[in-house]
Amino acid sequence: MKALKFFLRMWGFIVGMVLTFAALPVGECKFDVDDIRSAFIEEVEEIDKTTYVIGHTCPDSDTVCSAIAYANLKQKLNVKCEPRISGKINKETDFILKYFDVDAPPLIDNISGQNIILVDHNVSAQAVSGIEAACVVEIIDHHNLFGDIKSKTPIFYLTMPVGSTSTIIWLCYRQNNVAIDKKMAGIMFGAILSDTDNLRSANTTNLDKEAAENLQKIAAIADRNKFFVEMERDFTSYDGMSEREIIFTDFKEFCAGGRRCGWSTVATLNLAERDNLKVRLDDFMQKFFATQEFDMFFIKVHEIESYTAEILAYGADAREILSAALGLTDENFILETNIPNKKIARAITATLENLKLVA
Repeated sequence: MKALKFFLRMWGFIVGMVLTFAALPVGECKFDVDDIRSAFIEEVEEIDKTTYVIGHTCPDSDTVCSAIAYANLKQKLNVKCEPRISGKINKETDFILKYFDVDAPPLIDNISGQNIILVDHNVSAQAVSGIEAACVVEIIDHHNLFGDIKSKTPIFYLTMPVGSTSTIIWLCYRQNNVAIDKKMAGIMFGAILSDTDNLRSANTTNLDKEAAENLQKIAAIADRNKFFVEMERDFTSYDGMSEREIIFTDFKEFCAGGRRCGWSTVATLNLAERDNLKVRLDDFMQKFFATQEFDMFFIKVHEIESYTAEILAYGADAREILSAALGLTDENFILETNIPNKKIARAITATLENLKLVA
């Protein structure tokens, strides 16, 4: 009898769950924006104080534009938020912001004691000074996790395997049913093109393409390819810039196997410009590397027209590590098929970690 009662209860439970889930709309998650906003507010220290949205140091277009767009979304959800940048914006970002008549955010050089939302990064090595003493309340990112940023309370952490953080921000607008105006659409569109090399990079997803198509319509951009070339023309000129400024325009630092590594990406419009810039940077790096504290330094010279790249490597065993990481024996490390930066960084990291374990 007990067995029968148990069976009937279980059967009733299963039928109830089936009916409950059948009543839910397929592919749709219902939530109340005010509930999410309340949860956010409860986690923020000193709720009357402004929360700053900020990207990584050596800011690129995605990190700047996603900070602006996400702060705008928060404002529309009645959260006291403002965007900030952690360094000088590059020419590409300047073009995007001016094209859509958007002001660059103010600079902040220390975030100690501030309420912070991090976008486009999740490691302290890429964060502005004072991150260890900041109140991090959200992280929105599309990079792999290293997990060295700590929070005082549970936080909203959204990371997705897409080509651009701005794609995630676009999705946040849609999920919160917030309309995207022309300016915000334009800068997110430009940022997605920047991070996915005009939707050609291997890390480009269908979601990136969907976001770019939607944002292009809102921003009233007739020709995506023409806009991308215009966007990159100024970015690849490097007029009036020193070699050091060029190298540290798009720069990230990471540690692996007990070694400190630097990674820089520079872009050129065509093969002739790539060869000229490579010689210029190599001459500088031969002298510069001996005076700094990196164990290894890699520069990816990316050429837009043919979508190829060449990697310059500096430091003891750097070329051997790069060769093992990418499976390349070419002395010049020319990538006929461009590889996303984070994929290369992951391969280098794994190679260095394996060497450390063997040692």
